[in-house]
Order: sequence, then structure tokens, then C-alpha cells
Amino acid sequence: MHISFPAEAVIFLLMGLFFAGASLYGRRLQRARQQRGQLAEATIVALTPTRQLFTPKVRFMTAAGHAVEIDTETAADADQYHVGQQVQVIYDPANPENADLAAATGGGYGYGLLVGLLFAGVGVLQMLGVLPVFEQYAH
Repeated sequence: MHISFPAEAVIFLLMGLFFAGASLYGRRLQRARQQRGQLAEATIVALTPTRQLFTPKVRFMTAAGHAVEIDTETAADADQYHVGQQVQVIYDPANPENADLAAATGGGYGYGLLVGLLFAGVGVLQMLGVLPVFEQYAH
């Protein structure tokens, strides 16, 4: 018995699984940092441009007295933060470079999961023959 699926169905399914997995992994890391993390006062030392937003670069001291300077994962409008501003960060004591602004909500993970499930669903429906998305271009 030979089973074959359209290439686009496999691609959609794999992309969906990738997006869903990356979203779940990112959310897991953020949740672990929030549960085990320590708060510290930080100073914004630079704003790194990323597309239309800016990523704050912060410097802070860990509870053990080590100075850490990192680019945060939080992107914000240019007027939301300024160089020299004091902010709170939450960091992993075992890996202080795993830090982010304490006020970061991380709402983007839900969107990534939704996109991943949508792509995976389209791939599965194509494999079942219910949704022939690119079939009209096959001839």
C-alpha cells in the first residue's frame, strides 16, 4: 500500500507544527522565568531599532553582584522608554542573560499558537482531500 500526500499539505502541516511548537516553547520559557525569576532594578542604556519598534538594552546587577547587560525581548514604541530610565527586570538566577522587562506581558505567544494550529489544520484537511487548495494549478 502506497500513501502519498500533496507536497503543499505536508509543508502546511510542518509549518503549523513549527509555529505551534515555537509558541509553546517561548511561553514555557517566559512562564518559568516568571515563576523562578528574581526582580532587579535596571537602567536602560540604549534603544535598539527593530522595524518600527525599539528594543531596550538594559544593565542591571544580579543578587550575586554580577553586572549584566542584555537586549530585552520586549519591543516597544520609541516614546515608551528612554535611555537612562529605571525599569524592573525579571531574570533567571541560574542564567542572568535570560531576562526581560518585568512589565512584559508576552501576549504574542497566543497568536503564534493560533497561526500554527491554523496552518496545521489546513495541512491535515489537504491530506484528507477535504481542502484541495492548490489543485487547480496542478494541470
